[in-house]
Amino acid sequence: MAQMTGDRAFVEALRAEGVRYVFGLPGGHSVRIFYDKMAQTDGIDAILTRHETAGAFAALGYAQISGNAAVCHGTAGPGWSQTIVGVHESLSGRIPMVCIAAAAPVATYGKGALQEFRQIENMVACTKWAYRVDRADKIPWAIQQAFKHAFALPPGPAFLDVPIDVPAAEIDAEPYHPAPRPRSQADEEDVDRAAEMLIEAKRPVIVAGRGVHQARAWDELRELAELLIIPVLHTNHGKSAISDSHPLSAGGVGVNRTLISSTILNSSDCWFWLGSQIEEFAVGHWAPMPPERRFIHADADSGNFAKNWNPDVALLGDAQLVLRQLIAATRDRVGQGARLDEQAVPHGVPRVARYPCSPIVEEIARLKAQYAERVQAQIAASEGPVHPAQLLAEVQRQKDQDAIIVLGEGAGRVWTATELKIDTPGHWVSASDFGCMGYAVPAAIGAKLAKPECQVIAITGDASFQMQMQELPVAAQHNAPVTWIVMNNNCLGWIKWGQKVRYDERYYAVDFDPNWRHDLAAEAAGCHGGRVESPEQLEGAIAAALRANAEGQPAVVDVLTPQTEQTDGFVQHHGVASE
Repeated sequence: MAQMTGDRAFVEALRAEGVRYVFGLPGGHSVRIFYDKMAQTDGIDAILTRHETAGAFAALGYAQISGNAAVCHGTAGPGWSQTIVGVHESLSGRIPMVCIAAAAPVATYGKGALQEFRQIENMVACTKWAYRVDRADKIPWAIQQAFKHAFALPPGPAFLDVPIDVPAAEIDAEPYHPAPRPRSQADEEDVDRAAEMLIEAKRPVIVAGRGVHQARAWDELRELAELLIIPVLHTNHGKSAISDSHPLSAGGVGVNRTLISSTILNSSDCWFWLGSQIEEFAVGHWAPMPPERRFIHADADSGNFAKNWNPDVALLGDAQLVLRQLIAATRDRVGQGARLDEQAVPHGVPRVARYPCSPIVEEIARLKAQYAERVQAQIAASEGPVHPAQLLAEVQRQKDQDAIIVLGEGAGRVWTATELKIDTPGHWVSASDFGCMGYAVPAAIGAKLAKPECQVIAITGDASFQMQMQELPVAAQHNAPVTWIVMNNNCLGWIKWGQKVRYDERYYAVDFDPNWRHDLAAEAAGCHGGRVESPEQLEGAIAAALRANAEGQPAVVDVLTPQTEQTDGFVQHHGVASE
């Protein structure tokens, strides 16, 4: 055993868990529970955000890219209260996060101590585990339990409430043992049944969700898809589970649907949803499953099975391990490169197992060409100033192949999700369907700190950007040169679109007049600022921003975009016929 104070044991336990950064905004309470000792410790740093919610969002962006737990902190009372929306985001997105709050002292709790707040009671509803540390000698145990619960499947947030008069005591600390990070695989009989269904199906599809990213199952997903010649679609959170340039990649589903994905998905006789909660933005309104279609659902959370559709086979387990089981089971049955089925199927397309010379690959390529023509027609008909697809094409042309893209909320988010191609699996950061506006601004900072060698580009709407734009100096202060591209339509675009199509264009409380000059705000925060008012300015503005990043300076590009021009998939998702 080693004798040390509780706050020293606190920091040593975080280091043993592999924590590199603690994101948040400390108060006087924070210094007493662990910030002073963190200042004296190598290998673990505090990232000072300008708002507590941003601390949680930045931590979640870091976790999505690094694969490690997010760690965020807020001080007692109002400080922690402003972190709670980020905790909800962790729970909704199933991202492991350890949440640490300072609290009023035990000795005076209940008497009206400064910033006294019933924090545990507030956190029970939005965390997997919430615990008040009432003795210094329990600090190592409490931290281990928090990490254990955060990583236990399904992952999510765990909360520690630490009164300021607890960590100062001397304790005899035993060697710290990092929390277990469990993984499980599916029942072999269920795997065999799923393998048979995939082999026997004439037009199976895979729909990949966030669980593929969390399990780092990108190679296994590609291997199974190529082995059985199965098109891969994705939810919003599963984008980049397979490279968007892969011949079997067929795009997004739900609100992110396109001509490509809708054709492939609707003609399928076997759906394999992998690592997805099957939420509204992924499927629309959960239309009944046709009786002739087989449905396989693999997820780490048994609570997601039959929540919306009843699966023919439910595979409970980590996405990477389940895919490895399916690869073994299907390879044993069909052999490498063996022929599967040559019967005629919808559209007269036979399915054969010889990748990549397969009719389904040819069909996807043909649909992609048709879809590209449709997008060009929408650009030509645009009222401007800059159509989102024009902007994204220029970003595509200039970004590095392994750039990390952070998706922000706003009317343009569906354009980003459908038009921007990501070739490096896992280099996609998005908020959950909890729908937190502002998420992309601090999440981009966390993503950059997770992989400083990669470009990080966040693309968000103006309303969403303004909710967290106070974090721009954080990127400059902590050497996180990212680019934020603001699709600026001077309004709440998603809401205004709804007022246009459902409420006879009665626009109310949606327009920004005046609006921020985001480029000038960026310059005031120590960042590079650029503005685009016409398509001809795109190339130079984006090039200047990325050049500033390469020189160590964060950047903002403010791009004026149309207010209510949306993708066909967006329109269809909301039940309105597209033109």
